Amino acid sequence: NGIPEDMISSLTSSVAINEVPSNHAVFCQGDVGDNFYIIVHGSVKVASKIEADTTIGDRIANEEGDGIKVARDMPTENNIGTLGPGQYFGEMALVNSDNALRTATVTSTQKSILLSIDKESFQTVFGSNRQVLAEFELRVMKGSAQLSHILAHSLGIASFRNFLEKEHAGENIDFWVAVNDFGNAMFDDAGGVVMIHSDSLEKAKRIFVTFCAEYADRQVNLPHKMVAELDAKINGDGGITPDLFNASQQEIYKLMEKDKFARYKNSDDFKDFFVRLG
Repeated sequence: NGIPEDMISSLTSSVAINEVPSNHAVFCQGDVGDNFYIIVHGSVKVASKIEADTTIGDRIANEEGDGIKVARDMPTENNIGTLGPGQYFGEMALVNSDNALRTATVTSTQKSILLSIDKESFQTVFGSNRQVLAEFELRVMKGSAQLSHILAHSLGIASFRNFLEKEHAGENIDFWVAVNDFGNAMFDDAGGVVMIHSDSLEKAKRIFVTFCAEYADRQVNLPHKMVAELDAKINGDGGITPDLFNASQQEIYKLMEKDKFARYKNSDDFKDFFVRLG
């Protein structure tokens, strides 16, 4: 996976160009993570060291002699893979604030040109792009990912929707997405003043009729009081505000998290999502 093209211009003033010879360690496992790298030319090998199994080592040493005891204490290398032009590495130590140490050693396999971005610039450039940051977080968390991380990535939303459709609960994710789109599109922050678009009310009504009303085609499970409050604001004189659907969206999020997310994480859809993520 490469860096989105629309972010390249944001990087020009933040990167340093590094030319490294073949067989050069860009960083080592256990180093403090202070830079993120993009490969322009060449390739690198990613490997991690795993401590040897001392129990097995003791058994071999006892059977075959003391000479094996030295090998017992030597870590073994796990070859994770090779990366080439357009791919990136080093993001895990920058995203994971709980453990900012490198988890692998990266070594150039040929003369290579790398772009490097320091931690402060990384957070400035990539922190503003929720999907790119979510991808990095997902790579770090893997099986420990939370629903919020999945829903921050377009592939994650598609994967979770596919799972919910099989569970006959696709209306939940569609409501969550519709409300998200409503919040993003309906309001502009112009000089600190919230500007409400002329069609905001009509879009709010469509969401309510589709998902919230008593006989909605794709009704989601919201408390009666919450539905009544939405009805009063949308169809009465309560008016609409930027946080109109916030409480109802959070309610459905909690339902998805409680009732469906654990099963999703044990499903083929979850596994396939990480395969597609790369």
